Amino acid sequence: MKKFLLLLVLGPLQVWAQQDRIIPPPISAENLKPIESDLVPSYNGRYGQRVRTQYIYDGLDVRHAKDLGPYIMASGNPDAIREFNSYIASRHTGGWLIAGGITSAIVGAIIMGSNGSGNNGKFTTQQPFYCPVGNVCGGTSGTVYGGQIAGYQTVVDTHKQNTYAAGGITLIGGAILAGIGFGMNIPGSHVRRAVQYYNRALKQQGISWQLTPYSSLSSSGVGLVGKF
Repeated sequence: MKKFLLLLVLGPLQVWAQQDRIIPPPISAENLKPIESDLVPSYNGRYGQRVRTQYIYDGLDVRHAKDLGPYIMASGNPDAIREFNSYIASRHTGGWLIAGGITSAIVGAIIMGSNGSGNNGKFTTQQPFYCPVGNVCGGTSGTVYGGQIAGYQTVVDTHKQNTYAAGGITLIGGAILAGIGFGMNIPGSHVRRAVQYYNRALKQQGISWQLTPYSSLSSSGVGLVGKF
């Protein structure tokens, strides 16, 4: 059992808590191109529509925001690099939170599964009661004498009940922790500002870029967004 729990702890940590390492390829600052952005639907259902930012480099969608790292690093702009490094640090912290959260949730589920209620839906156990010393009692299996088990009675198993509750708290806490970690992995203001600094640096260097306004309809209404 201990080995199994150890594997549960180490497995998610290796998957989710890997540190992002940005190794810039040999990209020349003179060959850099502007990073464009677009809003694309990420959810379209009964509760409305959500959109996410899709970054584009050289006409191709950037699959992950962290893949912008080599270009931002090659730009040499300190503000863009600082903002992007903040995003990478956030991803790293989020990865550890996801790993810890998933591990806690799994452990909590195991605790709940091994300490669940009985068939009657209650946390009960059978507790023996004894015939008083010096007496003769009629037990469930016949006549018993003092000090012997006369039968069993159903009592509330508070230890099992409390352990089950602790497992539930561990599971919920792990799920919340993992949710926070996932949120920290989402590209947000740090990436947006890094791209803005990057594009401004290219503009100041004389690299041409274009601002293309377009409308986007979402659950919050119609907005006018700049496309870089």
